Amino acid sequence: MISREVGAPVKLLWTREDDLRHDYFRAGGFHALDGWLDEKGALAGWQNHFISMTLDGNTPVTGGALRATEFPAPFLAHHRVTQTLFPVGTAFGSWRAPGAHSWAFVMQSFLHELAVAAGRDHLEFLLEIFRRAPPPAANIPDNELNPLRAIAVLEEAGRRADWGRRLPAGEALGLAFHFSHRGHFAEIARVSVTPDKRVRVHEVTVVGDIGPVLNRSGAEAQVQGSVIDALSVMMGQRIDIEDGRVQQSNFHEYPLLRMPAAPPEVHAWFIESDRSPTGCGEPALPPLAPAVCNAIFTLTNERVRELPLSNLGFTI
Repeated sequence: MISREVGAPVKLLWTREDDLRHDYFRAGGFHALDGWLDEKGALAGWQNHFISMTLDGNTPVTGGALRATEFPAPFLAHHRVTQTLFPVGTAFGSWRAPGAHSWAFVMQSFLHELAVAAGRDHLEFLLEIFRRAPPPAANIPDNELNPLRAIAVLEEAGRRADWGRRLPAGEALGLAFHFSHRGHFAEIARVSVTPDKRVRVHEVTVVGDIGPVLNRSGAEAQVQGSVIDALSVMMGQRIDIEDGRVQQSNFHEYPLLRMPAAPPEVHAWFIESDRSPTGCGEPALPPLAPAVCNAIFTLTNERVRELPLSNLGFTI
């Protein structure tokens, strides 16, 4: 507007403090989950009530509209997904893998919780859901979760990470799967936790199906970047708003992952199906947090039900 008035270009530089405090923020929410197991320990029922946010009283904020078809609901005869909109005044916008970045943590953590309650292996528990009378893959559009593609990436991730192998004392594997943005991704993280709650992610194995991979080095870089990004957010990034003001001001209060804390190894593998190719910048991010948090439970018996992990006293 100033440029228009003066008839000349105007250079605008935001301070980092202003940029951090006056931006669009990622959508989160609150989930109330119930699950039912049959006499064989298989998942038999699912219920999720999601409290999201709205600006106009009618429409969920960007990234805050949970679909009734979110996994695992479509694969169960008994399921219910409902949503309540809570009015807020905060500006929300798209954040990497909108919606999926928070739902994957919730759904995949709870599925692991159910597998533990059933006394089942987590990988087999997930595979069983997809193997239960899967519809013909040829009839499923590319923008919907395909059980056969999901099975393939889960089985391949299990093989690549040697799921079930013996690990050194103090280490565990955590698994998660998520479908988003037309990408099927399974991720297994090798994690350790010290008695003072210091988390170390030693290795992450990622297997994805995004159709034909047209640029392998680019796809691998996107996967590795997604893992680093997700780990950074999972550990300590949070925004607090009090009396309408963002409290954080710079990176000393909104920490980014430092190089020494990055996983030494991030392995990216792809199953090149004959489906239409899709992007790789978003679907590899959502499974990381639940994979790590599921490993944390195995090691500490402490179930993570909120993020970031710094809220619970974990450090990296």
